[in-house]
Amino acid sequence: MRTILLSILAALFLAVPNAAAHTYLDTTNPEDGAVVTEPLQSIELTYAGKVEVGSTFKVMSSNGEEIETVSMDLVDGVLTGTFDTPLPNDDYTVEWNSISADGHPLSGQFSFTVDAPVAEEPVEEAVTEVNEEQSEVNETVQNEATETTSADEGETSNNTLLYIVGAILLLIIIVSIFTIARRKNTK
Repeated sequence: MRTILLSILAALFLAVPNAAAHTYLDTTNPEDGAVVTEPLQSIELTYAGKVEVGSTFKVMSSNGEEIETVSMDLVDGVLTGTFDTPLPNDDYTVEWNSISADGHPLSGQFSFTVDAPVAEEPVEEAVTEVNEEQSEVNETVQNEATETTSADEGETSNNTLLYIVGAILLLIIIVSIFTIARRKNTK
């Protein structure tokens, strides 16, 4: 009888670590069925246990379009996907595929809705301000270009005059040296 009890106890101890080794998806952020009312730029899947590198998920919009993540990080059983910009208002489905530490494949999906307030800016006013600013910039650039062209023309004429005067002086010096050398040779 004692042997049977020890055998049962040993079997229980051996079975418990195997049961604890199985991993499952514990929580998600946002939660399944949640309505998110503020900008959402990342999604987190938290596992009860370790998952292997290569675990991933993809986010699908209501029209079936996949939303690209810019990074996918796995740290201490938390898989985080980050997006360039907050997700637009829509219904989303997250399809996840993971590999538990004991090699078992895990997969599933959950859904959520983004219904964040959208900042509305009067379009006409913003366009008018941009057009006015662009007009001012264009006018400034045009004025600077005109001033630069005038200055360049002035510099060009000044430089040309300097080159002519320098060439004449150089010619006079060469002729003088040649004349002096010729006089010394004739004496």
